[in-house]
Amino acid sequence: MKYKTKMIMSICFILSLSPMLLSQYGGSRGVQEISGLTNLLNPIGILSVVLFFLGVWLPVKNRKISDTVGFLGCLGIVAAEIYEFLTWHILTVSGKFSLDLSFRFAYPEFYIGLAVSICMTILYTVIVFRNRKVGFKEG
Repeated sequence: MKYKTKMIMSICFILSLSPMLLSQYGGSRGVQEISGLTNLLNPIGILSVVLFFLGVWLPVKNRKISDTVGFLGCLGIVAAEIYEFLTWHILTVSGKFSLDLSFRFAYPEFYIGLAVSICMTILYTVIVFRNRKVGFKEG
């Protein structure tokens, strides 16, 4: 993958994480809000960010392995968001798993962030397959 492509993908990935700076969960605004950074601060989120940057920037001879690691990083962000969506209220509000509470207490910013993360995963896949089809080499 070329340096310019790596830079564009890294910038897009960082921008796709920006909705996590907003409040995504809570009861009432201004009183009980939980930031979307909880998505990144759980082990799945941290590992996913590391995997993405390793997959994009680590020079390897087998590009398929590197592309797969980067894809797992993008997919892991989506998984971290879904995991937090389903479980954030257990320790703070309800004490039990409740899909109803997950939907009721999620702000629109959560859904925007999830959609952006899914779009980033699709964008990564399209760029990787386009580069494989054209036959770009490392450099």
